[in-house]
Amino acid sequence: MNYIFPSREWVNALCTGLNGDRDFLNAINGWRIDVLLVGRNLSPGVINHLQRTYGVNKIETIGVLLRFNNSCNEASLIINPDINSYQHVVIADYDVWLKVLSGLSDPVTTMLSVFRKLEVRGSMVTLVRLAANIVSPMAKVIMKIPTEIIK
Repeated sequence: MNYIFPSREWVNALCTGLNGDRDFLNAINGWRIDVLLVGRNLSPGVINHLQRTYGVNKIETIGVLLRFNNSCNEASLIINPDINSYQHVVIADYDVWLKVLSGLSDPVTTMLSVFRKLEVRGSMVTLVRLAANIVSPMAKVIMKIPTEIIK
């Protein structure tokens, strides 16, 4: 079974996979943080998919909310998230997030290549420290999720 990205099912599979990975759990140990990853400038294909799947007419952005407390406590797909409601937010064009997903075999290089294209709200230092801990184990988990990406 392939999970469609973006979808609530894919986000749930991510959280489940993270919680089943010892390297990720070791990396996230001691962290209690919520991070909202936002995709903007969505393609017509993504908008149509989300409209058909979730019955929402006007879609401008999507968010993946990750709540960590020594594990993945929650992962949610949010359509048109209110970014002002979250302390730690990373915003990028949808195609930048696709570049991140396609570059997971070398996550550090990929993150460095897109770093300037990310808009960060909240503590940059905190998010960089978190990313330094979890990017590699998280990439390993994501690569194991059978995924069909909507472009």
